[in-house]
Amino acid sequence: MALENRLYRLDCGRTVNRIWQDMFRPPDPHTRSCPDCQTVRAEMEGLFNATAALRNHDLRQPGLRPPAGLKERVLDAAFSQVRRGPRFSLESAPGGTVEVSETALAAVVRGAARGIGGVRARRCRIGRVEGGDSGLLIHLRTAVAPGVDICAAMAFLRLNIRDAVEASVGVVPQAVHLTVEDLYDD
Repeated sequence: MALENRLYRLDCGRTVNRIWQDMFRPPDPHTRSCPDCQTVRAEMEGLFNATAALRNHDLRQPGLRPPAGLKERVLDAAFSQVRRGPRFSLESAPGGTVEVSETALAAVVRGAARGIGGVRARRCRIGRVEGGDSGLLIHLRTAVAPGVDICAAMAFLRLNIRDAVEASVGVVPQAVHLTVEDLYDD
């Protein structure tokens, strides 16, 4: 059985990651009685032994050790990519593009909402028009204060968001979907 077909969860409920982590110790009672776990464990044994041999070799070679702080720098770079979220490449001018993260664009959208009294931005998602390559779809959930004319406030917010996004990345969103999901009273 090919290992790539068992990347996540086996029929018994265990994950391949769990089995890999357990390779450092003898099989537990479940693994000793589960044919799926035994098969996957047997398939990974060669890779596990080769990985352990390379790791042990590298630990004995001081020249192969990474410089101090490398792990932290790699993790910082990886986490900063995750924090930024998906990135969009937008055609903002003829022949020109701008690349912006969803997080940065969501900050622009939230900033546009802050300018409207009685409206608070909540969750913001940004996506692309299906089948299109330049249209942005903005979904913003909001809360409003009691007494706010919701229709007028949402119409004004929609215009504010369109203007703010155009001013920041040079692209007018194709659609801005707004949802009032709550009232706030403070």
